[in-house]
Amino acid sequence: MALDPGTRFGPYEVVGKLGAGGMGEVYRATDTKLGRDVAIKTLPATLAGDAERLARFEREAKLLATLNHPHIASVYGLDEHAGTLYLAMELVEGQTLEAKLKAGALAVEDALRLALQVAEALEAAHGKGVVHRDLKPANIMVTDQAQVKVLDFGLAKAFSGAAGEASPAHSPALSLAMTQQGLVLGTAGYMSPEQASGQGTDQRADVWSFGVVLYEMLTGLPLFRGESVPHILADVLKTEPDWNRLPANLHPRIRQLLERCLTKRPRDRLHSIADARIEIEGVLAAPEGVQPAVAAAVVTARPKTWRRVAEIVFIAVVAVAAGWFLHRPALPRPGPVARFEALLPAEQALTADPVSLVAISPDGTRIVYAADKRLYLRNLDEPETRPIPGTQMTGTFGAALPTFSPDGQWLAFVDTPSATGPYTIMRVPVSGGTPVRLYAAQGPPNYEQGITWSTTDTILFANAEGIVRIPANGGDAEVLVPRKEDERFYSPQLLPGGKAVLFTRASGTPGSLSGFDDAEIVVQSIGKDDRAVIRKEATAARYLPTGHIVYAAGTTLFALPFDVASLSVHGGPVPLLDTLRRSSNGVSDTANYAVSDNGTLVYLPGGPSSGATAGRIQTTLSWVDRDGRDEPLPIRADDYTYARVSPNGTKAALVVHAQLVRDLPPTIWIYDFQTQNLSLLTTKPAVQDGPVWSADSRRLYFRAPNEIGDAQDIHVIDLESGDVSVVMKGSADGSPYAFPWSISPSGDTLAVIDAKTADDVDFSTVALPDGKLTRGLYGEGAQGEPSFSPHGGWIAYFEQPPGAAEPEINVVPWPELTRTRIPVGPGQQPVFSRDGSELFFFNDSAIQAADVTYEPSLKIGTPHRLFPTAGYMPAALGRAWDPDPSGKRFLMIRDPASTASNASGNASPQLKIDVVLNWFEELKRRVPTQ
Repeated sequence: MALDPGTRFGPYEVVGKLGAGGMGEVYRATDTKLGRDVAIKTLPATLAGDAERLARFEREAKLLATLNHPHIASVYGLDEHAGTLYLAMELVEGQTLEAKLKAGALAVEDALRLALQVAEALEAAHGKGVVHRDLKPANIMVTDQAQVKVLDFGLAKAFSGAAGEASPAHSPALSLAMTQQGLVLGTAGYMSPEQASGQGTDQRADVWSFGVVLYEMLTGLPLFRGESVPHILADVLKTEPDWNRLPANLHPRIRQLLERCLTKRPRDRLHSIADARIEIEGVLAAPEGVQPAVAAAVVTARPKTWRRVAEIVFIAVVAVAAGWFLHRPALPRPGPVARFEALLPAEQALTADPVSLVAISPDGTRIVYAADKRLYLRNLDEPETRPIPGTQMTGTFGAALPTFSPDGQWLAFVDTPSATGPYTIMRVPVSGGTPVRLYAAQGPPNYEQGITWSTTDTILFANAEGIVRIPANGGDAEVLVPRKEDERFYSPQLLPGGKAVLFTRASGTPGSLSGFDDAEIVVQSIGKDDRAVIRKEATAARYLPTGHIVYAAGTTLFALPFDVASLSVHGGPVPLLDTLRRSSNGVSDTANYAVSDNGTLVYLPGGPSSGATAGRIQTTLSWVDRDGRDEPLPIRADDYTYARVSPNGTKAALVVHAQLVRDLPPTIWIYDFQTQNLSLLTTKPAVQDGPVWSADSRRLYFRAPNEIGDAQDIHVIDLESGDVSVVMKGSADGSPYAFPWSISPSGDTLAVIDAKTADDVDFSTVALPDGKLTRGLYGEGAQGEPSFSPHGGWIAYFEQPPGAAEPEINVVPWPELTRTRIPVGPGQQPVFSRDGSELFFFNDSAIQAADVTYEPSLKIGTPHRLFPTAGYMPAALGRAWDPDPSGKRFLMIRDPASTASNASGNASPQLKIDVVLNWFEELKRRVPTQ
């Protein structure tokens, strides 16, 4: 909020505003006590509200106040007034170097004299352990006497907070955060490569920025440029400076200095800014001046020697050419893959399901999304979004399904006035204006039609007749692929060549809200009846110029190699990301992702239950070692209530939404510890829980309801092929309950829980693969959670007779299951270590362990406490923990009370659009084509 003149901050009285930047607003003020002019910098409210960050900032401010140097703007004080934190600083009259450079390059001597003062300022700061981290022309003031004052020293670090913090709100000069690399601090075009990639920095980052600034002073042009912040960052990481832009007669020592400052690897870069200062001083003092004339080597050859001179010149030219050929620079490589978050205004509400909400321009520089019944534009190089004039609609969904024209100058979108009435397709300039109606439907809306602006003159969509196209300026619809009875079409795309269409087909009538259980991706030639199924149980497909089809299954985005010439697939599907926002009602083709022509991917993150977060708890996972040291996993928060680590330790099966907690359908997700991918186990059956790994980690057994009443079937899925089959069917009366719990080492027996009531629990065993019940342990009260020992001869379980205060862990021989129990102690959820040497279980709010020996007979040692489980999910919610194969750490689900967001909606995450720059490089690496 702007401050009016006359506003008092302690002894300082505001005179007027000087400017604003990423680290706050700056005002001219008068020190009423000392009678001097000062600069007041007000700081973000988020800083004052964070005690730890505030303490860090205060420590940094004290350090900055020690920087007493003629070329560093002094810090007079740090204080707080009426809830506003502010810095009192030296007021520097003049103009910024940024303003000076708008007139073009500086004279070489002027540039070097200014650069020398900047180097002296950096040298003094580095000597006190202060690194600037955001050196740029806007932070360099030049007085009328050509004296330099460097501003905002060290404030980037002061703002940064703890390592790994990812909130862009705390970044002084960049509003996009690397989601997987921690906070990126600085200004994109002046960042060092290590800053741009989210790595740690030291004073060599300032050396790099110094080189970038000096280059710009000498050339008048920014060294790194791009259409957006991500493109600039990619330029920093991959592009070498164009040395030909430097003045032709620049002193070679300055050229060499720039090369040493602008080396991308920090270890090979100039280590000390003092060395830069020494070089510049030497050049300024050189008798030949800062721009020595290039001496021409004039040879006056006598007639009898001219032939020899020519031979020498020819040999030299050949040698130079050969050297260039052997050591020629490599061709430019595609930029690195970079991930960002584009945060949306907190007060916005995304348009309701089931319509598509996000689009990206063909050049990858602009995002359009639907919120509050209108369209908003976000340039990737700007921190703010703005509404697009003319797109505010009043219908049920308002403006939705945006798509860019091929030239990126126009948008087409859909307006649906009511849930049952006709819809219209509109066209509007990206900058906004009066929308033009292109098409008005007569029947009910087909919400998920997914319009595409396929060519300059053609827009494709689906209606009651089939896949149709209309001229981009409006006109009659032409049917390209007619719809057969009892089928619906969605998301059409005209394939390259214009002779075939890729789209989603599902059963039902257009506009119906039936599900997508039989949805499939198909391709069909225009004017032919040659429809071919590309993938079943899949929707929202797009062909990409890399030779892939990407599509959604559940909330996971998959890719398939696809030959557009033969219209055929060459290879299997590969999951790429697993957090797509999908329709919460399960009746939409919408997947909410878009890809630009140059490979920028944008998507709305969601997950297993995107759009249905009300009433959900939010949990995360951690590895916890035997001493209780917690290492959080890089996994999104969701309603995890069950965790099982694969026997080979590479993956975990996680249940989201356990039915024993609330009436929400559970699903199983597979988390890969190496790739950090999270993917849905299967979409059919759509409801799954109770995962049990096979001994070889290649299959997963699970439970799912069947079509008969409350009956539950046990299924098995082959994780390589994706094939699902039923192992044991439940009966009409819901018996047996058969909740899978563990499997024998030989893989031929599955132990299951049969819970008739909360107080009547037994366990049984099921022979595999025929699914026949063999034997069990039955009795009054509860006996459950059976766990096979790795040696195969024993089962550990809990037992709680009627009236008993707490359950007891027992071990019985297998397959006899005799009543000769070996008691262990109070507890539940027993599980043997992978080598069988220990028995772990949950007791007394802690994970316990007991040593196990087998010769000459089974003996269980006295249990001992490993670590408390406070802060983790309780045992009552299912197996919310599991040891890894080494037995040295445990996968634990964190209690929702210790997670940032929860079911009440407090501290709910800010809406965002995830951006992946140069995503095509990752796609081609992970899914090779022929």
